[in-house]
Amino acid sequence: MVKQLVRKRLLIFVLPLVLVLAGAGFFLLGGAGAAPFVLHIVINQSVNDATINQPKEQHLTVSLGERVVNLADPGGYRYLKAEVVVEVAVDQKTYQRLTASGGGGHGGGGSSTDPLRAELDHSWPKIQDTLTMVLTSKTVDELATPEGKERLKAELAEKLQPAFGEYQITAVYLTQFVIQ
Repeated sequence: MVKQLVRKRLLIFVLPLVLVLAGAGFFLLGGAGAAPFVLHIVINQSVNDATINQPKEQHLTVSLGERVVNLADPGGYRYLKAEVVVEVAVDQKTYQRLTASGGGGHGGGGSSTDPLRAELDHSWPKIQDTLTMVLTSKTVDELATPEGKERLKAELAEKLQPAFGEYQITAVYLTQFVIQ
């Protein structure tokens, strides 16, 4: 008689527990259209207010325009047609300020449609001069390989950075690149 009571009580407690666990497992694994979720737990990481309140970094691009230049090859009969686009990092506040006007800070040629270009207007001649000087100093052999193009992009980022001031250059893209 005691064994029957223990079995009934055990069955009364174990069966609902098994059903609850099975239902939870079904939900967590995304069964029957249930939305799965990811539990993100970080262990032993110190949290301070400065990192929590820090705004995320955003990126904006600005086209430096299409350019045709003579290359530094002997005889001066080779030329390069290129368009260089520069990507800069900005804080969240600057990103919102520059993109609020609807220009988005991407591509573009004129300051009326590209707020980042308008921000750089005071140093635009320096940017264009630097671009011309770097491009015209190259030979076909220096630019013909993928490694040469990567070196050019790194040099452009380094030489253009002073003209970009507070805007940190994060990438340089060669959106057009034709050697003739």
